Amino acid sequence: MKKLIAMSLALITLLATLTACGSKPAGGAADVNLEEFYQTIFTDPENAPAMGPMDAEMLEAFYPGLTAVALKQTVAYMPMITAVPCEIVMVECENAADVDAVKAIFEARIDTMVNDHFNYPAVIEAWEKEATVVSGGNYVAMLVVNGMTEQIVNNFNAAIAG
Repeated sequence: MKKLIAMSLALITLLATLTACGSKPAGGAADVNLEEFYQTIFTDPENAPAMGPMDAEMLEAFYPGLTAVALKQTVAYMPMITAVPCEIVMVECENAADVDAVKAIFEARIDTMVNDHFNYPAVIEAWEKEATVVSGGNYVAMLVVNGMTEQIVNNFNAAIAG
């Protein structure tokens, strides 16, 4: 009887340990604090663009439909000066079924910026060449940071992969 109890306790301990080791939610992506990730992007304040957070009204204006999606996290920043080709919007969807809708909203924003002939030519070119939508699990990001987009995409992919 003692052996049976000891084996049962050992099995329970093993299962509890293995359960605690799982750091990824059901979607397969790591648990990432998007605001903390954003704070790692511009490490050199001398060369960082002046970015401001986007509120719900701005998000609805620039990303129509995004505020209607159930999101766990939303981190959205845009430059305070329109001549700066930089915009970072990252979300975590509550439901995996919403990921494709968010990707479509982000792609529409890129199309709008590329086809906005009132923008400066360098801004249009940066949006055309660098703007990227990336996703993993329930995380989706739209990133364009002139000259830095590829590195940020790589860092984002590494963060959400765990």
